[in-house]
Amino acid sequence: MTNVRNVTSVVAAATFAAAAAVAVTPATSYADPAGHQVTYTVSSPNNLTATVNYVNADPPSQAAYNADPSKFMTSVQAPLSGGTPVTYTVTLANPTQWASISASGMLHWPDSGNGPASFHCEIAVDGQVVAQQDATTTVTCAAKPG
Repeated sequence: MTNVRNVTSVVAAATFAAAAAVAVTPATSYADPAGHQVTYTVSSPNNLTATVNYVNADPPSQAAYNADPSKFMTSVQAPLSGGTPVTYTVTLANPTQWASISASGMLHWPDSGNGPASFHCEIAVDGQVVAQQDATTTVTCAAKPG
């Protein structure tokens, strides 16, 4: 009977020690990083409301994106004025493949007689600018080369 008590005591002490070690050991994560911070920026020197579309989630494949891009995009009406930028931030696992933004719009009266709307777009991944573009009427920036 004494041997059973000794074994039980040893097992209980070992279990308690293991639990205590787990409790005081800092957690270590071996998972892949959650992704890359993508910052989309759109601006215009004009005063207008732009339609802005940007990728907000990684599609599982090009075919999935082609089948229904709206599942992976956000579309907003953004007031732009006097060169003040509007920014949107998302997290993408593969921004080189998927990061993309477009903006379009037309000038409103009384500015409409001054020519077409001008836009600037920019994509930064983890703080580094990877794409930028200037255009009139519609501008598109994509991190994907070509």
